[in-house]
Amino acid sequence: MPLHYTVTTFRDIDGEESTFQLPNGAITAVSIAGFLSDYGALKTALDALTLGVLARDQWVGDKTDISEALPVSNFAQRELKLKFTMIGDSGSPAFYRTLPCPDLALITIIPDTGGTVDITAGTALPAAVAAIEQIGRHPDDDTETITVTRVEVVGRNI
Repeated sequence: MPLHYTVTTFRDIDGEESTFQLPNGAITAVSIAGFLSDYGALKTALDALTLGVLARDQWVGDKTDISEALPVSNFAQRELKLKFTMIGDSGSPAFYRTLPCPDLALITIIPDTGGTVDITAGTALPAAVAAIEQIGRHPDDDTETITVTRVEVVGRNI
């Protein structure tokens, strides 16, 4: 079974790029309109959650350069990330993806948890979680939907 995925690339203040890659279901003539809508919502939600500049997006069969700009915030560093841990809704094992340059002002870190974030607090993170769960699929089975179970702030070496 082929693996289908999206790649959303962000640029930090130093011009370095990092990606958020998410598996998704197969795209057909019937599903493409819904996929494009869902992917647009995902990009919007991720972009709202990061200080980096949305630089490029890609999905199987398409790659679009969006911007060569640098972000304005000195805190837009690709070495700082949000780690999204997800599981398959049919019991497939956990996997994770990371989002570079998060805007920490938009999230609530739970004290004494090693950087665990409250995924229900605010508006930007719940929107991103909803968008990820809407379009995302498990990397081992592109028909299996996923649930975000944990988000945490991580550094360069995760």
